[in-house]
Amino acid sequence: MRRRELIMGERVWTAVLRPASTSAYGRLVAIAHSASGPTSLMRLLRRLPAGIDVVGVTLPGRERRIAEGTAQLRVDPGGAVDAVLHELRGYPPLPTVLFGHSMGAAFATAMVLADRDVCAGLVVSGHPGCLSAGDLAPPTWTEGELLDLLRVGGGTPAELLADPVIRAYLLDLLRCDLTVARRLAIQNDGKRIPVPLTVLGGRQDSLVTMAQLRAWATRAPYGVRQRLFPGGHFYLLDEANVEPVAAEISAAFPPPEPVAATAATLPARVPNGADPDG
Repeated sequence: MRRRELIMGERVWTAVLRPASTSAYGRLVAIAHSASGPTSLMRLLRRLPAGIDVVGVTLPGRERRIAEGTAQLRVDPGGAVDAVLHELRGYPPLPTVLFGHSMGAAFATAMVLADRDVCAGLVVSGHPGCLSAGDLAPPTWTEGELLDLLRVGGGTPAELLADPVIRAYLLDLLRCDLTVARRLAIQNDGKRIPVPLTVLGGRQDSLVTMAQLRAWATRAPYGVRQRLFPGGHFYLLDEANVEPVAAEISAAFPPPEPVAATAATLPARVPNGADPDG
């Protein structure tokens, strides 16, 4: 553990991306897909209701932690899960929902399996609910395979992959995150989700089949909501989908408690027999 992670009160793994602009009734914790960080989801996250605090999880090697190495994350993803849970326990109490897309879904699932009390609901997106025999085989992930994966999944501009320095950085980070996702998915596989579950996906996703998304229902003793949207693996960032996807995420929160009436908001008392409209 790095020295700065021990500084009292400092958050390394999490940060508020968008504080609630009205009285907060919930907190969303967002974990992004492979080779990315939480700000990549802001097109979606900013569409959430104003009463939801949005917290992002940033793993080493990206965004504000780009200078940090990923070696420890690769070999011990469970340690990263524990570190995020530790930081979340320090936030003011609010009903919390975990949201993860692709690799982020494996990470969010590992979090709720490690600590059922961390959240009131789990939303997974673009991630299989079960593993096949092929998923258990040690992967090779050559440069060519990783580039094919980026092209099939979409979402990575071609001009970035054309730059050799950026391409090398992205492929190394992708290899790290695929390792993390695989290890967590194997650890999570078959375990029942101890909170209400929402499963989202793209109908044309080339990386996750409809059968794999439906498999989540076998692990959801507290109920499951499933919805598919038009689009591929990054359907959730398509402009036509961001509003309805945000609505599905919002629906995972317990309803906000009604605001208690005060003297300033109560209607004036009307004498018996008087016409209330004057």
